[in-house]
Amino acid sequence: MDKMDKAELQQHDGKEGRRTLVAFNGKIYDVTDSKLWRNGVHLKTHHAGNDLTHAMKAAPHGPEVMERYLAIAELVEEKVTVARPTAMKTPSPLVAWILSQHPHPMSVHFPIALCIMASVMTLLSLYVHEPALQKAALYNMIFAALATPGSVVTGLLSWYYNYSGIWTHIYRMKTLLSIILAVLLTFALTIHFAFLPGSAPGGLWYWLYTWIVLAMAPTVMGLGYYGGKITFPS
Repeated sequence: MDKMDKAELQQHDGKEGRRTLVAFNGKIYDVTDSKLWRNGVHLKTHHAGNDLTHAMKAAPHGPEVMERYLAIAELVEEKVTVARPTAMKTPSPLVAWILSQHPHPMSVHFPIALCIMASVMTLLSLYVHEPALQKAALYNMIFAALATPGSVVTGLLSWYYNYSGIWTHIYRMKTLLSIILAVLLTFALTIHFAFLPGSAPGGLWYWLYTWIVLAMAPTVMGLGYYGGKITFPS
């Protein structure tokens, strides 16, 4: 296998028709044909011509993604050179360790799944008059409300460090949908405990509560969709 030093690597930055090369764990990979590296930039954060070994530790995916690309050379050490500046923020060791465990992709599945199940069971309760369905939907919403703050905090950490806090359309939509979900959960739980006890089935509060719970499903699906666009951009 050929050898290449950092100075040579930096010449292949994917701009003006040059090849797009990146280094990881001592090997240099050709990502020229990847749609994720158009013009030598990945997710507006990582620049071709650099060693991404450190950056991979905080990425939302594992190092197995490099298996998609051809390793064309080995990266050899040389005299210290000035590294190409990147927009990536450097987390503290503790935050870097937390991000390496991928807490947001793990935690965000809880409110998504719980809210969808709350919507499904509420919908079923309209056709199957079984009080247990509504009670199960309520418990799902309570646990979703408890899981949401952790999901938001880990999402902010990931956005700030993994994606340099860049305010793109995807993050604007995720923020908007997160706010909508929090409002829906708050209203649904408030209505259930403050207005539903003792009210007549089929009344105003009952239907308002029902529609709010049903609205959670498309809201969290939207969150999942934009989350997928971050991890698997087209």
